[in-house]
Amino acid sequence: MTSVPSSSSPSDFRAGQATLTAAAALVVLSLAGWAALFAEAVRAGAATDPFLQALCRPVALERGVPVLRDLAVAASLWCAMSLAMMLPTAVPMVLAYADVSERRAAEGLRTASPLVLIAGYAGVWIAVSLLAALVQAAGAALLARWALPAPALAVLAGTAIGAAGLWQFSETKQACLAACRHPLPALEGGAAGRFLPVLRLGMAQGVACLGCCGAMMAMMVAVGAMNLVWMALFALAMTVEKMTAGRGVPALFGVLLIAAGLAIAAGGVGIEAILRFTRG
Repeated sequence: MTSVPSSSSPSDFRAGQATLTAAAALVVLSLAGWAALFAEAVRAGAATDPFLQALCRPVALERGVPVLRDLAVAASLWCAMSLAMMLPTAVPMVLAYADVSERRAAEGLRTASPLVLIAGYAGVWIAVSLLAALVQAAGAALLARWALPAPALAVLAGTAIGAAGLWQFSETKQACLAACRHPLPALEGGAAGRFLPVLRLGMAQGVACLGCCGAMMAMMVAVGAMNLVWMALFALAMTVEKMTAGRGVPALFGVLLIAAGLAIAAGGVGIEAILRFTRG
């Protein structure tokens, strides 16, 4: 085995180090995100059995952003949610790059740290989180001004869930999912040895992940499903989706989301109202 030259920079990794570094970064950042969300859920209802009830208590994201000073808090929670939910889904991509790094290091070639790839990937989701906090603030203000009745809100929620389900069948979703499932071709080659190309690779994977999972995350916020149990379940679903082959799993999730959206919308309007409408 050929060692890395002594003139290598701190971004170079010897064989065996890249996987450990990547795994440690993913675990620490993901746990930090979950800890921040759990702390907010506890803070929101610390008077009653915080440890157990916080698991199903919505975090501050659901409350909207009523004043400007809360925008930073909402943006922070969005960032925490992105780290908590999306970094675990990036495990195949990051570990694939770590494997490439170790093979390059064994050949005596320079290789950029997996942390650079993670930074590019997480940077995309942090940018999305900041934008989402602004959109959430505007949406909360509009909904407060319109004061929509409960049936209309149920229809909107059902539409959001159904739209996320339909996205599961789109060709864009399939293309982004393929990029997330098979990142190795993009990670190999001479680009793996340089900082900026690896950073761009991480950003490209973040964009692909956004196309793959963004609709599902937006749906969660739209319907107010922002509690730790739902976050964990959707994070698990998105991870399973990326780690399986074929269109079966995405299609199953799509059917379930469409059915749930129809049920919520129908429940809000009422079966009797629907029957009267169908009868003319």
